[in-house]
Amino acid sequence: MPGWTRGKQTRVCILLGLILCLTSSFLTFDWTQYYLGVVRISDPELAYTRIAKTLTSFLVFLLVLSIGDDGVSATDTRKLRRAFMAIFAGDLLFLLDELHSAFDYLAVLVFMIGHILVILRNGQGVWAYLRAKSAARHRTIDLVTALGVVLVTAILFVLTLLERLRGSPLLVILVVYAAVLDLSLWTGWASTRAGYFPRRNALLIASGALCFFVGDYLVGFNLTLEPSLARATTLFATWIFYTPAIALFALSGYRWEEQRAKS
Repeated sequence: MPGWTRGKQTRVCILLGLILCLTSSFLTFDWTQYYLGVVRISDPELAYTRIAKTLTSFLVFLLVLSIGDDGVSATDTRKLRRAFMAIFAGDLLFLLDELHSAFDYLAVLVFMIGHILVILRNGQGVWAYLRAKSAARHRTIDLVTALGVVLVTAILFVLTLLERLRGSPLLVILVVYAAVLDLSLWTGWASTRAGYFPRRNALLIASGALCFFVGDYLVGFNLTLEPSLARATTLFATWIFYTPAIALFALSGYRWEEQRAKS
């Protein structure tokens, strides 16, 4: 595969610049009204910020589509594109909840599909790594990491969500989603040891998985709250983690080592 072209570098820098500008703008709008105490409790997001957030997701999707021949591998690029199709679709559905709250339920289901696709992409090489004898020395780390992720999620779920979800159809959905989210986080960090991805790409994946975990937990918590300042807070905080998460996943699809070596 050819190395990065100057045109490709320019497109990536422009997209990252636009993503940074849009993210800075909607975070400023969100938290300025929070700081000034003028948050609309019933509908805390301004029309601009909702559109800007969805547009940011679209720009990150374009960043993935722009990978082309500069990816880790052709297979990895295809898998990443499929995952981002679901991720962007989920963001669009959350935008449509202005029309009907049922779109929130559909968005959660679509994001769950997106997470499964992310797991399949980030988990490349993980199964072979787990079966390899050379990975035996990492077994304790893998087990402790998995148990830690599950334990933290279970404690958070019981303390903050369980009581609010009793009798709600969201209970089953969010329990299953939490399990998928745990697996996604563990897989992201396992990629740093599996050896399929270059070290820098694996670290981008692991960091993105952690941000995604925090952002999606805030989304789940937000869905269980009645209109309140607490709900507005979780809503505004979500994108502090979500934008970096999807941007890091997108950037993990590029061959950074080769670009640096040829620059």
